[in-house]
Amino acid sequence: MINLFWRMLAKVLARPAIAAWVIARAARTPYLHIRSADGQEVYMGRWWLFNAYDRETHLARIRWIPWSIRVHHIMRPDADRDLHDHPWDARTVILRGSYTEERLESCETADLLKRDANLRWVPGYEIHRLAIRTRQAGDTAQLKHGEYHRIDEVSPGGVYTLFITSRWKGDWGFLVNGVKVAWREYTGE
Repeated sequence: MINLFWRMLAKVLARPAIAAWVIARAARTPYLHIRSADGQEVYMGRWWLFNAYDRETHLARIRWIPWSIRVHHIMRPDADRDLHDHPWDARTVILRGSYTEERLESCETADLLKRDANLRWVPGYEIHRLAIRTRQAGDTAQLKHGEYHRIDEVSPGGVYTLFITSRWKGDWGFLVNGVKVAWREYTGE
């Protein structure tokens, strides 16, 4: 029932007039944009829509509300070789454009490993499949802290998403040979 709610909400929010309003409203409250490693281009524009949180304490402005909402404009694929997770559980709603992502998904049985060439075993984890999904305007997806993904393709002009996060759960990082590597160590910052 919850998934039906999110799918219906995503379809409404992706209607061109509504998506344009959400994007324009968020543009009034910019957040730290993410730049390429060389600093030459913006990889992702980010704007607050509701309940911004402090970058140091990770506490939301309205602490009794467990969600924060941003609009992201993803302009190019992830440049990193390895999949990454996020510091909170999150829900994304595609407002405009599309992207293709890789996700590491748990598999139920070892028999799948024999039948599916996209499956791979990550040491220290259950059997996982590297699933490739294209998400377009009106789609929605959940990503939990500790689940790994990477954006591989972005539509021309980029993709706008509504990004809803829960409370902070821990640092984010990259999955390297089955081990989580903190983002600062991975990026050398």
